[in-house]
Amino acid sequence: MSRHIPRHRRSGFTLVELLAVIAIIGVLVGLLLPAVQSAREAARQTSCGNTLKQWAMGMLSHHEAIKYLPYAGQRRNNPEVNYTVGGGARRSFVVPLWPFMESLDLYSKWNMNQAPWDTTTPAITGGPNNSTLSQIPWPAYYCASDRPGAQLSFAATSSSLFIYRRCRGNYLINMGPNRQYVGSRSSPGAPPFGLQWGGDQNGYIPYRTNFKHITDGTSKTLLMSEGRMAPRDDVDDNRMNLLGDTGPFFFTATAPPNSGTDRWRTGFCDGTLDPAMPCVGTPDSAIEFQMMARSKHRGGVNASFCDGSVVFVTDSIEPGVWQELSTMNSGTAAGTW
Repeated sequence: MSRHIPRHRRSGFTLVELLAVIAIIGVLVGLLLPAVQSAREAARQTSCGNTLKQWAMGMLSHHEAIKYLPYAGQRRNNPEVNYTVGGGARRSFVVPLWPFMESLDLYSKWNMNQAPWDTTTPAITGGPNNSTLSQIPWPAYYCASDRPGAQLSFAATSSSLFIYRRCRGNYLINMGPNRQYVGSRSSPGAPPFGLQWGGDQNGYIPYRTNFKHITDGTSKTLLMSEGRMAPRDDVDDNRMNLLGDTGPFFFTATAPPNSGTDRWRTGFCDGTLDPAMPCVGTPDSAIEFQMMARSKHRGGVNASFCDGSVVFVTDSIEPGVWQELSTMNSGTAAGTW
């Protein structure tokens, strides 16, 4: 009689099987990761477009209440305010929009007679000063594809009196197809935000726009678009300084999105940090500033129009069409895009 000796079954994987499973998983991850990353960026792009929509609605609400869009910036020669260079009331379009974007609290604490960097005179006794308010990372400043919470944080090169500590932001107003703070313009038509001719950085005269001035049509005139921030905060790159009184809180349509070279003050513009956002310095005596609409989205930027609509504009838009969309009263059709 034969005896049956039971055989023990092998449990687990062999090394070869384990390596095969790991290889299969690696292939699947390699195939799926780009799709996941693409889906995440698509979601971020949509989120950034929604934030831009909030800005557009804030602009429309401001216009409904005040009958004008806000000034691009305020420095000294405003029709409503007259003061000397270095004086108070220096602010950008952001401050007057706060009440129309559910941030009345920030607006009520802001000292309208002081500059954004002022640390001495709060509007409310015992409350925060303008410098402190300028550092609050308001979520509406930021596009999720860039660096939410980013700030300027470096010593000013031209003065030891203060250190820039101010929120950056990704949403810029449209200041047309020309370089800024120069006495002559080469293109017909004006943008919805801008400076009266002849102004310079220290003494510019801003203007405000009523929708009746937009004779090319609100659906065919750019209101705002996106900008790209420097990859670090501790550098002398002043771009995307939304709360500064001279900017750069604007974009110029001197080149299509994500192309061209920015021009800003020498010492406040570092074009070596990110090859996707080149910049050259220009002396204050020959300023001619320009800032391009840029983003970290693939292939274009979100842009809003004066009717409140938001669209994704591709980098391949014709330069002449992009420039024409940046003007409000040229009388020339922008064409298809």
